[in-house]
Amino acid sequence: MLQKQKATLKVVENKEKWSPLEILKRTYDFPIIKDCEKNDVLNQIESFVCADATLRGVKDENMPQGELLDDISEMIRLRFWKLSLEEIELALKLNRYGMFEEKSEHYQFINAELISEILSKYCKWKFKKANEHNLSRTPERQIEVKPDLEKIEKEFLETILSEIKANKKYRYIDCHLLLKDVPNRFKPTKKQYDLLFEQESNFLKLQNNKKLEDKSDRLKLKKIIQNQNSSFEVLVKQRVYNVIVCNWLYNTKIKQ
Repeated sequence: MLQKQKATLKVVENKEKWSPLEILKRTYDFPIIKDCEKNDVLNQIESFVCADATLRGVKDENMPQGELLDDISEMIRLRFWKLSLEEIELALKLNRYGMFEEKSEHYQFINAELISEILSKYCKWKFKKANEHNLSRTPERQIEVKPDLEKIEKEFLETILSEIKANKKYRYIDCHLLLKDVPNRFKPTKKQYDLLFEQESNFLKLQNNKKLEDKSDRLKLKKIIQNQNSSFEVLVKQRVYNVIVCNWLYNTKIKQ
């Protein structure tokens, strides 16, 4: 009887050790992204995102790569720098396992917006659990795990405005995620959008053709062709959205 009780206790202990709460407690021991080397951060993020896409059944031709992966990494460094790299992996895992109130679906398309949505859900989950169990990074004070989204968005906007003032080409100013904030009067008509899409599409094709001419390595050439085929339309749309957002900000924040 005593031996059976010990076995039961061991099972309970192991279950507690691997519970989401116990895993969350251990995240406070890891350094946050802001304090890590940039290259290490980028490599780890790409590894986690690709692994998650594979486990979720994303087809090979729809796997995120090239500029899509770069965009995801940049978004995480900009918006979620208070998290640790281990938490990025944890957040993706918890989403796959249905641990959040609503699971984020990929629909065979992985981009910065989807990963941002998942990490935002993780931050809310972490904030709730931290308050419930009084978790902290240091014993002296409760660490704030809820991201200051208002401050982050303000800093993001200031960065974009500074790039516009520096006369950086609109298509290269990464601000497409702000499209939802653009008032309708600043959005193009369908005809204007189609013209803009065609213009950016032609420009991107010229860039890609130049890359193909410059690359002699067969493996690099193959990767460029794969990127071009799998994410071309997405990249064109992002450039178009960048132009729309920048035009709106120029006319409302700078010109006036």
